[in-house]
Amino acid sequence: MHRRVNERKEAVVIYKQHQLPPLPIPPLNHTRDQLIQWLKPLLSREQWRKTTYVINRFFQPNGVAEKLQQKLYEWKKSRSGSWLAPFWDDLYLKNRDSLPLSTNFNILLENEAYKHRYTMVEFAGIISYLVAKLYHKIIDGKVKQDTFRGKPLDIDQYKYFFRSVRIPQRRRDAIYVSPFDKKNNYIVLLYKNYIYKVPVTRKDGTIYQSSDIIAAIRSAIWQERHEGINVNIFTAAKRDKAEKVYRLLNRSKVNQRILQTIARALVVISLDEESESSEEAIKHLMLHPNNKYFDKTIQIVITKYGHIGFNIEHATVDGTAINTVIRYISNGLSNHTLLDNHSFEKIHVEKMSWELTKNLKETLYRIQANYLSRIKNYHLLSKIFTDFGATCIKQMNISPDAFFHIALQLAKYRTYGQFKSVYEPVNVRFFRGGRTECARATSMEKRRLVEAIEDGNVSTRDLYEMMQKASCAHRRRIQQCQKGYGIERHLLGLEQMYYLFGNELGIQKLPEIFTDEGYLALRHDFLSTSGTVYKDAKYRMFAPVVSDGHGIAYFLLDDVISINISSFTHNQDEGKQLMKHLFKALKELKTIALSG
Repeated sequence: MHRRVNERKEAVVIYKQHQLPPLPIPPLNHTRDQLIQWLKPLLSREQWRKTTYVINRFFQPNGVAEKLQQKLYEWKKSRSGSWLAPFWDDLYLKNRDSLPLSTNFNILLENEAYKHRYTMVEFAGIISYLVAKLYHKIIDGKVKQDTFRGKPLDIDQYKYFFRSVRIPQRRRDAIYVSPFDKKNNYIVLLYKNYIYKVPVTRKDGTIYQSSDIIAAIRSAIWQERHEGINVNIFTAAKRDKAEKVYRLLNRSKVNQRILQTIARALVVISLDEESESSEEAIKHLMLHPNNKYFDKTIQIVITKYGHIGFNIEHATVDGTAINTVIRYISNGLSNHTLLDNHSFEKIHVEKMSWELTKNLKETLYRIQANYLSRIKNYHLLSKIFTDFGATCIKQMNISPDAFFHIALQLAKYRTYGQFKSVYEPVNVRFFRGGRTECARATSMEKRRLVEAIEDGNVSTRDLYEMMQKASCAHRRRIQQCQKGYGIERHLLGLEQMYYLFGNELGIQKLPEIFTDEGYLALRHDFLSTSGTVYKDAKYRMFAPVVSDGHGIAYFLLDDVISINISSFTHNQDEGKQLMKHLFKALKELKTIALSG
């Protein structure tokens, strides 16, 4: 059976990292003041007054917050890693929804540089070779330390990239990570719903040539004509159902071996013969159920037209960290040279077959039917804004990320007529074991600017000054979060101290702040956004978080902006309007900035 890793302290440390500081615990008065400020643009005057009263009562001297804060300090001292890590892991591993429809995220590369250079099988072989090379570099400590503006970043997530998988379990899933080893490594190839174990290193740990891996894959699959049973569909089910199927599969030693093979594979590589365009490829990458194993940490999908996509299981890996893998593979595909001189060493590819009972087959068919029904509830829209990009925005003396979020606030208001909460993750890998903080991107400075633009009676010069103030406020909030002084993870920690130690502290019920209507409005991820930039990436997509909201992934590239909006089908028209208004707002803000 698999070795399960539920605590980060149990995982193998593969780098001697810089002496990164631990994630701090912000002072209570800082979190209180920021919370009141962050709530103001979202609430009516009356609701804000009520919520401010609840907040002040929670944070009063010698009150509930101080008791929980003291416990949080003690909790931090008792741990060798990040104080936040167990709670953060729970947010993912206790999630019971379908992974592709809730937490997995997807990235599609811009393939213009190499899409005509290789066949689908050649792509699979080269990527398998590149994955093995990167895995060896990580083991040897030869991957360049991640940095941001010269500051080193935590690379704890590197050890989860390869030979790892999420395992469905009751109530809380587990993470399996194979021991680091260069010998006898392989990838798992998914083709027509069949599973192929493709070796990429020899018994002595040396890596096969890409041309030999290609020849082995071509020989293994070239005669495959029929579709197999989509057993892997269980990884797309809600987690309680996935756990039941996983348990049933494990009753067979044959199936145990297949599940273990998938877990210990470097990555899963899926061949997609159905996607015709890049827009179709990103939709299939997120939603299409065939030839997918959504529990695998890194799943690389290759289409017959040379589109390369990544479907990432989010429990152990974030968008900024996975950039290391994406950058390496993208560079490798652009620079790789296929050798004509094969070693003629025979690579044995094993086609693996599940052992399925009639009852299990029927269960899998029902899961597939249910999943195909569910994905009809999603609408995905990807477009490239070509008028200008980050370079032009910087020339306006405005932060590109702030500019985009100002435009998004204007577009959101024109679509919905309201100011609602926007989730924007902020990288906190400056700290040991750090992952992300949340900067709620709706501010009073942005609200005042949007209202002034909509009023139509404010001069262009005044609008530009307001835009500068909104940009500065956006940057300050991001910088506070980057320094470990965001408020959302702190409040999560205080809430968790109640669940763990409330009785001990004499706190008999959940503090009112965590059920307050105003606080819940802040936590409602109406727009869930992510702006991580990847080298040579074209599109990115993830599911909306709440039923009335949207997921928005964007790339602020030098000359263009990639914008990707996911919606539920019942509000797809609003999603289309949001995209239309966003394009218009970007142009409008540029006019204001240049005139101002």
